[in-house]
Formats: sequence, structure tokens, C-alpha cells
Amino acid sequence: MSFRIGGAWALIVCAYACYWSLRLAVADYIIQDLSPSTARIALRLAPGSPDYYLRLAQADPAAALSALRRAAEFNPRSSSVWMDLAAAAEQHDDLPQAESSLKRAVATDKTFAPRWLLAQFYFRRKDQARFWPSVRAALDASYDDVSPLFDMCWSLTQDPAAIPALALPDRSTVSRQYLEYLLARNRLDLAAVVAIRTARQAASGDLPTLLIYCDRVLEKGGVSPAVAIWNLLAAKHLLHYPEVTPARGPSLINGSFSREFLAGGFDWRVSTPVEISFRQDLSAPGVWFNFFGRQPQHCELMNQYVPLEAGRRYRVVVNYETDGMEGDTGIGWRAMDVGTGADLLHGSGRIMASQSHSTAGTYQFETPGDTHLVKLILAYDRPLGAVRAEGSLALQNASLGWDR
Repeated sequence: MSFRIGGAWALIVCAYACYWSLRLAVADYIIQDLSPSTARIALRLAPGSPDYYLRLAQADPAAALSALRRAAEFNPRSSSVWMDLAAAAEQHDDLPQAESSLKRAVATDKTFAPRWLLAQFYFRRKDQARFWPSVRAALDASYDDVSPLFDMCWSLTQDPAAIPALALPDRSTVSRQYLEYLLARNRLDLAAVVAIRTARQAASGDLPTLLIYCDRVLEKGGVSPAVAIWNLLAAKHLLHYPEVTPARGPSLINGSFSREFLAGGFDWRVSTPVEISFRQDLSAPGVWFNFFGRQPQHCELMNQYVPLEAGRRYRVVVNYETDGMEGDTGIGWRAMDVGTGADLLHGSGRIMASQSHSTAGTYQFETPGDTHLVKLILAYDRPLGAVRAEGSLALQNASLGWDR
């Protein structure tokens, strides 16, 4: 008897399961036809499905708010449901529901998207008291281009100090992106504080942007901001070079040519035209320039920005060797005052063809009383009445010191 009762219950359970499987299968099939009527039929067949409420919200905008509320009841751990509910609530001018839904999404989901939407919500309300903490939280969770958030920040304030203080989290990637944002908009006047902040937090991936900032400052004749960034990076060993301290004594960065040029900051930049070949050898440190007689009559070969003290005398010593050249090679050094463009060597930096295996060229100059930045330039200028140079120049090392 008990066996028959058990078998009957098994048949009932199996039939019930088949019934609901069939209902769900039918619901899944008809919901593919995205219309209000089929969505409602599917919900009658499977009334506890949050996905069907989402489909109803898509199919019938008038029913979206109530449908999304039901979807959130059935799936409260879905941040996407809460974000959809917030959007629908805002469209229906139910701002308390929109705000509370976005806060639920933020509490449920630790990623960027809900924080970004909450910041946007407060931005549209011009609610600065709540916007700044929310945009800071969004930036702290960000992983991609965040320029739109910076645009919102600038739309709410014209105080340049407010954005670093209120919006930027302690993440070098975000500080670096804000520095790039300012540089792209030519706001070098606002970038110093952000560059220092980025350098203090910096990782190796932030180095290229910080060097670009240094270059922009140096091109404008600025010294202190570029020195501050360079020295912070050197102290963190993100640069394998010493700090620059003009008051303690001048020095050329990478004067031994033993490290690959950074082409930025206070290291060498190579600027040779295509008609002149350049090579750097790190195993036997040195740099080589080969001239084939087709180069422009006037062109730069390499340069380096050097911060110096005003009103001091300096001496540059360069060890070099030429091959296949005679007399005045047309190659020479300039010590250009970045502020005025004047050559402080006054044309005395010419390189003469070497008569021995290695030659030391010595060049002296004095900085004016208001000069703190010199650009040391190696250039080629065809001498009057001479043909274009052919042959090679090898630079073995270079040094800079006070001329006491």
C-alpha cells in the first residue's frame, strides 16, 4: 500500500515539474516577440521572472517604472536592474526613487558604472554637495578614459584648485589622466600642482606623461616646475639619473652616453635629419653621426636642457673623434639662452677635425644675471665657401662644470 502511495506522489511531483517546465518553455518562446501583450502573457506564465519584467519595461515605456520596481523586488542584487529603475524613475520625474535606486546600485556593485551614473545624476541637479563625493568615488573606481568626468567638473566650477582637492582620488592613473587633460587644453598654468601630485604617486607607466609635462615647461623657459618633477622621479628611482641641483654644481645628464636617451626632461634629444645617420652604442658608450654630403646646410643634431645659476661662468668639455673630415667641420656647440635665444658661446663652439685618436674640445660661456636655463645644442652649419661635410663624428663623453 505504501509503495502505491509513494508511486502516486512521485507521479504527481513529476507531472507538476513537467507542467512548470512547459509553462516556462512557452514563456521563453513567446517573450522573443518583444511586445507589451506577449510580455504580459509571459509574466502570467512565469510571474516571478525579473527578466520578463525587464522585457516588459523595454516593450512598454508607460509600464516601465512599475515593471522595473517588480524586477528589483525579485532580483535586488542586480545592479543593472537598479540602474535601469533609476533611469525610468528620472524619466517619470520620480527623483527620490531615481536617487535611492542609484545608491542601491552603488551598494550592490563596486565597479565604475553605477558611480558614474550617480555622479551624472547629481551633476544634472547641480547638487555640488553630493556631486563632488560621487565623482571622486567614480574616479576611484575608473579604468578607462575619464575625460567626460573632468568636463563635468569644469562645468560646475571655474576654481582650478577645487578639482584636485575635491574630485581626484589618491590614484596616480587618475592624476596622470587629469594632467593629460590639462596639457591637451594648453592649461600649463594649472598643471604644476597636478604634475607634482602625479609624480608623488607615480608608477613607471606615468613617466612618459610627466616627461611631456617637463618638456612643455622647458619649452616655455620654465625651470623650477620641471626640476621639481625630475627630482621627484629620480628620488623614486623611476629615472636612473641623479637629481639636478644647479646651486650645488652643474652637470650634464647622461654625459657618458651610457644610457639610452629618454628624449625628454633633462636628458638628450636627438634631432638629426634623415640625411644624417645616428647611432648610439651602450656597450662602448658613445654616439656617432655620419654625414654623406646631402644634409641640409643648417640643422640640429642633438640637444639637452640644462638648468644653471645666473651670473656664473661655465666650461663644457667634450671628447670626440672625427673620421674623413678636415679643418672646420661645420659642426659646433651652442649654449642657447632659452629666454632670449642668444648663443652664450657667441659662435666659439666649433668642432675642428681631430688630429689625434681623441680630441678634447673645451668651450666656455657665462650666464647673464637673469638666465637660469640653457639649451646645449649640437648643430651643423655649412661654412661659407665650403661643400657639405662628409665623414663621421664620434662623441665619447661630455661634461659641464663651473669655470672658476
